Amino acid sequence: MSTSLATLSGQPLIKEYAQGAAQSATSQVAEFLAPTVNTSKHVGKYTAYDTESRFKIPDTLRGLGGKATQLVFDRSSATFECKPNALDTPLDNIEIEESEGMDLLKEAADDAAFLGGLAHEKLVIDTAVSSAGSATGGTWSSDSNDPVAELNTAIAEVVLAAGGSDMIQIGMIWSANAVRAFFANAKTKGYFPGMDAIAPTAENITKLLMGNVQHKISWLAADTAPKGKSTTLAFLMTSKVLVFARNPNPTRRDPSFMKTFRPRNRWMVPGIYPREDKRGEVVSMDWSADVKATNTAAGKMFTIN
Repeated sequence: MSTSLATLSGQPLIKEYAQGAAQSATSQVAEFLAPTVNTSKHVGKYTAYDTESRFKIPDTLRGLGGKATQLVFDRSSATFECKPNALDTPLDNIEIEESEGMDLLKEAADDAAFLGGLAHEKLVIDTAVSSAGSATGGTWSSDSNDPVAELNTAIAEVVLAAGGSDMIQIGMIWSANAVRAFFANAKTKGYFPGMDAIAPTAENITKLLMGNVQHKISWLAADTAPKGKSTTLAFLMTSKVLVFARNPNPTRRDPSFMKTFRPRNRWMVPGIYPREDKRGEVVSMDWSADVKATNTAAGKMFTIN
């Protein structure tokens, strides 16, 4: 049976299934915040934008007989390195004998994709929180402050930091606490005259903001307590709002806030190897990725008080 599993793991059907499972399990928040750039190899160059390296539109005109502007990476370019990730699922010989090999491999792919997707989402949010600049404002418990004006100021700042192109979208990641604080503020309520209650929806937020802003709420929570200790489960975004520039079709050069680099068509690769005790097989799922904040000025974080 072990030979059968090994043979099945190399078949295109299982490879495609694992690839699809990994893509489907990548959370909407993670792909929204750090969309994937498919690369031709594990290590390569990308353009990192900061105060020294700003986004500029290239001159594409070429004179007759003249040279074209070349898209090259130089010494100021940064390096991505897609780091190896893996999850293994040990199987007992009894399980293998009682089950269809194809079903076992698909189940292992589903489990690895789900848990790998959560790990990736946590990395994306942690990177965003540590990389984004601080937005001005956020004390929305004070009715003298205007959350709408503060958010619109941040929108203009990240649009400029991303080159001012309408090819770049504006996204927002909200915590649940931030949504409640936004709609509880007296200034926010003032934008909806005559309404006793305002539905806390993305549509109602968008009505008040410049541009066609897209929103998502982050519900991911993590428990950092050691095993056997009381839980410390808490939302990763706590009371925060992130305003950022994003490119739904990112490249290694565009000036969006964050990206995930992945080797093309290798989101998750299945494999089989024998257990050390010879009582079964191990289904391996391997993938590589690198999450980068590529333009830190194009992300502004509010910490809500």
